[in-house]
Amino acid sequence: MVTATKAALAMCDESIDPERVAVVGGSHGGFLGAHLIGQHPELYKVPGLRNPVTNIASMAGVTDIPDWCHIEAKGLGSYDFNSYLPADAESLGVMFSKSPAAHVANVKSPCLLAVGAKDLRVPPSQSVEYYQTLRAKGVPARMLMYPEDSHPLDRPATEANHWLNIAAWIEHHM
Repeated sequence: MVTATKAALAMCDESIDPERVAVVGGSHGGFLGAHLIGQHPELYKVPGLRNPVTNIASMAGVTDIPDWCHIEAKGLGSYDFNSYLPADAESLGVMFSKSPAAHVANVKSPCLLAVGAKDLRVPPSQSVEYYQTLRAKGVPARMLMYPEDSHPLDRPATEANHWLNIAAWIEHHM
């Protein structure tokens, strides 16, 4: 993603400002967006994150996809689909190290989070935890909590509202 962004910026004329790069993503895309603003804060200036995974370790025991948590952090073959066992301390440490939360100290970007309160896939606590950490660091952050939505944020009113808010957030912070 970083290589592609830099290559695209290098090919663009002066109408594209390399100091005004935003990133928007949902679910796994939100996970990647949160990684980008923590690991490359000089490049990505404003994120709009929809139901992002921010801390794999704190999600592993409360999601409907614990297999994803294990496999994302520890690779294929790390999860036994026949017998679920909670993550041990070592696995939780690896999960945290592979999470955007491990890089949150580097985040400078004003961050907008859009969250479905009924999400079982990426529980709202993921965004709440990230939001609180950003606010404690003094990073501007806003969280849009949609009480009737689950993971997709696809109710028509929600979809319109969160996309309009993401666009306004990016415009305001660029």
